[in-house]
Amino acid sequence: MSPVKARAMTRHEKQQQTRSSLVRAAAKLFSERGLEGASIDEIAEAAGYTKGAFYANFGSKEELFLVMMDEKFSSELERIDRALAGTDEPRDEAREAAAEFMHLASDEDWPRLYFQFAAHAARNEEFREEFATRQRAMRERIVQVYRRWSKDFPAQPPLPIEDIAAMTFFMADGFLVDKLLDPGLRDELYPTMLAVFFRGLEAMAVGWEASEEDIRQALD
Repeated sequence: MSPVKARAMTRHEKQQQTRSSLVRAAAKLFSERGLEGASIDEIAEAAGYTKGAFYANFGSKEELFLVMMDEKFSSELERIDRALAGTDEPRDEAREAAAEFMHLASDEDWPRLYFQFAAHAARNEEFREEFATRQRAMRERIVQVYRRWSKDFPAQPPLPIEDIAAMTFFMADGFLVDKLLDPGLRDELYPTMLAVFFRGLEAMAVGWEASEEDIRQALD
């Protein structure tokens, strides 16, 4: 009996394989050497392709990173969306969503890549606009998730959902910076911070204000 021949890849499948290989090679080199320190020739060689293959898929190193960023944001948003399904207590789900975010922080390369390109965006106006567009799109998607998540709450959020989403985004960025500088920071600090934040919003929504006794007990 003759062996079954493997199905030949389609042109689209080959292109996707090439793009994925280039993205993986670039992520490793950017993480090790930075944007300026890794050339297109080196990225193509590390991926096992030619410089022409790179330009057939990406117009520049910046464009490749933006594709990388789109894929990463999409993946993390799916995790957050699942965590905020609305089936458990809101504060528990908020903590779970934050724990899912820590999957992003646990990636050895991504936080370093993200802030390298953020620094590059500060020096390159065209790239800054593209970078900011994706940041805004991510926040808008988070707004949609939060709006769906909070629709059955007993009280309306005390702040616009857009502002709440932006604040959680800013807290995430801040934690990633400190985690990058001090890897010894405990991962559970971010979920705890977010849980405290949402509990405070909950208290504001129902009109609760701390008494002097509450404040004294919190300080003791």
